[in-house]
Amino acid sequence: MNLNHLKAFVKVAELKNYQEVARLIGVSQPAVSQRMKALEDHFQTKLISRTPQGISLTPQGEMFYEESKEILVRWERMEAYYLQDQPIGNLAIGASTIPSEYLLPKLLKEFRSQYPAVHFSMQVAGSRNIQDLLLERQVDLIVTGKPERHDQIESIPFYKDQLTLIMPRSVTINNLKMKDLLQYDWIVREQHSDTKHTFEQALSSRGFHVQDLHVVGQVGSSEAVIAAVEAGLGVSVVSALAAERAERYGRIKTAAINDLDISREFFVSCLKENQQFSTIATFVDFVTREV
Repeated sequence: MNLNHLKAFVKVAELKNYQEVARLIGVSQPAVSQRMKALEDHFQTKLISRTPQGISLTPQGEMFYEESKEILVRWERMEAYYLQDQPIGNLAIGASTIPSEYLLPKLLKEFRSQYPAVHFSMQVAGSRNIQDLLLERQVDLIVTGKPERHDQIESIPFYKDQLTLIMPRSVTINNLKMKDLLQYDWIVREQHSDTKHTFEQALSSRGFHVQDLHVVGQVGSSEAVIAAVEAGLGVSVVSALAAERAERYGRIKTAAINDLDISREFFVSCLKENQQFSTIATFVDFVTREV
């Protein structure tokens, strides 16, 4: 049904004057009459009574008037949400651990300072689970390490992260090389962690495997890794974002591995069909410009 028919009907119901309605909406008086007839034909009910005393609504027309106003209000709200220059509404974000803890808080503060009418929620999980939430439409966009390729998802890299070796403050290591890693106890992330996957790829590029390390423990978050290293259980690698904060507070020390570069990119991803939605498009553009 054409929304212009509903708009014309609401005006007729309120003004009770076809000529005035025609003037307001910029059409001829016969065009207004045709729109009213089209509505009555479509819904197979009499909506308007015309008598010598004037125009009135039938009981069905009174109900139709209230429902038409509700439909038009909802439509205007949708247009405001999706089409206006300044985004408004809710933005549901999915994020893996490192972006949720070290990247997004600052970005979201800056984003909301520019777009205060956008309110956000965030779900945190491993990269694979987060991608499933996007495909199930439980979130609007996700921020993760490199996502798995999917024909429904558009992914854009926006931040390059380094993984850094961390160690207890009591340990001193100088001029560290890849082969030196084999002599230390190691704390590693859980199996499906993007951090672990990146570390495994870097080791493999140098002809090593995680199995070559003396792994004494496996934990489920970067903060748990840092706490384990701080307690003296071993060494590990974590995002430079996490390592910098922990070192600043005197919890651990960091060191470079001279012949091993461990880097990755973080991506912002959304469903291709939703790329043009105002809040999503604005946030994607914001993070790719600001970082």
